[in-house]
Amino acid sequence: AAPNECIIKIGPEDAKTSNVKPDKMEETLTCIICQELLHDCVSLQPCMHTFCAACYSGWMERSSLCPTCRCPVERICKNHILNNLVEAYLIQHPGKLYNKCRNEDDVRSMDARNKITQDMLQPKVRRSFSDEEGSSEDLLELSDVDSESSDISQPYIVCRQCPGYRRHSVPALPGTGQETEAGGTQALGDAPSTSANFPAAVQEYVCPAQGSHVICTCCFQPMPDRRAEREQNPHVAPQQCTVCLQPFCHLYWGCTRMACFGCLAPFCEINLGDKCLDGVLNNNHYESDILKVCLKIICLMHNHKCIKFKMYSLMKYYRITGNTVLCYCCGLRSFRELAYQYRQNIPVAELPVTVTSRPDCYWGRNCRTQVKAHHAM
Repeated sequence: AAPNECIIKIGPEDAKTSNVKPDKMEETLTCIICQELLHDCVSLQPCMHTFCAACYSGWMERSSLCPTCRCPVERICKNHILNNLVEAYLIQHPGKLYNKCRNEDDVRSMDARNKITQDMLQPKVRRSFSDEEGSSEDLLELSDVDSESSDISQPYIVCRQCPGYRRHSVPALPGTGQETEAGGTQALGDAPSTSANFPAAVQEYVCPAQGSHVICTCCFQPMPDRRAEREQNPHVAPQQCTVCLQPFCHLYWGCTRMACFGCLAPFCEINLGDKCLDGVLNNNHYESDILKVCLKIICLMHNHKCIKFKMYSLMKYYRITGNTVLCYCCGLRSFRELAYQYRQNIPVAELPVTVTSRPDCYWGRNCRTQVKAHHAM
């Protein structure tokens, strides 16, 4: 080498460290309080930020806010997934064991500083419709560890057919329309029903002790789950939609939601409302108006009797008949498909000239701009 040149030799360890890139996984699994890999980590709710249990124990003695976002902490819970990720990360990166893994003394020290007790990790669930001491404010503590011997896996539900049921006033659920005009609340089952009559099998039924219940998708009120029984006894009223399988109580004992006009019914009896033909053809209002004109010309009623719209075409592809029990949403969807089949089969000679003189759209019913009036015309 020249006398004026300075040669710096880089050792193998220095060469490795100069090319090391930041480890994103290690940064993610690092506690922001101790700047070490997480140990026995816990997550805070609702913000879900995670810390070592020992580190957060020292923090929570001084503040009830999250160390990261300063959000009020409502609950503390174990984060088993991150604990497993830390363990898997150390196994896949043996070199990190010497630099990042805590020794036994550190682990014992952190376990001693962990002040988060099991009571802090147990959620409290409020049980409603309680029959014990006439109280509806009982608190049930559920352990994070499932126990086969525990029968308190969920709040006990009581419906109006349960033994010992008392018609006490409870706050109405949002959107159920159970508030009275005076601003009070009605007892469950006292609200006006939308069903004309109830089967005798429904009126005489009494729920078994702690029997299974389902919640009506429309009024959010519980009813006995008798769907399996209906397969053996056809006299039991239907409780679910044939298509979406969601539970509804209208046919069972009458839905009490004020805005409900029959949330479950045979397809030929569904009340779709006066505006069922508005945008019935793929939300294309122009084509829907053409269908309305055609219906008026041939003197067809545009209500639930539209079942006459070539039902065979719908039965062929969807296996739906006039007696198929459907909810309102599935009934409206089937009605729209039925209306499309009817419109498709209208002879050209029966359509106005203003309709037949238009050029056909290349995309047909799959056109994404057909909802715009200038394109539909």
